Amino acid sequence: MSFEVSIAPIYSFMLVFARVGAIVMLMPGIGESWIPVRARLLLALAISGLLAAAGGTQEHHGEDFGAYIAGLIGETTTGLIFGGAMRLFLAAPVLAGQITSQLTSLSNIFAPAGMSVEANSVLGVWFFMGAIVFIFVSGLHYFMLDAISISYAVIPLGDLPHLGDAARHIVSVFSGVFILGAQMAAPFILLSIVFNLGVGLVNKMLATLPLYFVAMPVSILGGLYVLAFAIAPMLNAYRGAFAAWLSAPFH
Repeated sequence: MSFEVSIAPIYSFMLVFARVGAIVMLMPGIGESWIPVRARLLLALAISGLLAAAGGTQEHHGEDFGAYIAGLIGETTTGLIFGGAMRLFLAAPVLAGQITSQLTSLSNIFAPAGMSVEANSVLGVWFFMGAIVFIFVSGLHYFMLDAISISYAVIPLGDLPHLGDAARHIVSVFSGVFILGAQMAAPFILLSIVFNLGVGLVNKMLATLPLYFVAMPVSILGGLYVLAFAIAPMLNAYRGAFAAWLSAPFH
């Protein structure tokens, strides 16, 4: 009995750290590859200590060594599910940037991608980096940290996640993120429709006009002009959708 009493608090902290560490590893902004590993590890340990000390999670007692390992695997899986869902929201600005690049004739201008070693369109990288900066500027990182504690209301400490429900929720998040990315690029989709209709009419009336050399600069300048006015509503829409999910994840 004395062994069980002595090991239970340590085991409960290990369970908390397994979930928190997995979430921090994938969390947008904090879990990026250029963030030092020691900084992420210290942050995960600090959050785990605060959650364990604040009593936000109940002390969990395992039955034997196999139960301990099963609990750690379950908590790590839960952390990967929540962290992966958070990570999916970074796909929205990347998708919006890719669509914008295609519609403003900037898709052939590449830059090193922030989340991988592959080159990406310059607007896709710019939207990605801008979304990360906006997360911290607008206070979304507080929502992400709060979502860690909310995750224990969705899946209690030590409980195994239902993989079928988790898969359905992840697919729902992914579809919502895809729609969000298309909505963020909506001003440029409308601009492209109007611009291409105008270019088609000009081409019909002036067949000898070197249309490519005339239309390309106008397309780029028009896209940048619309971007200057649309970037604030786009980021606000992104923040609203992300904050709404973080306030009630998987509900």
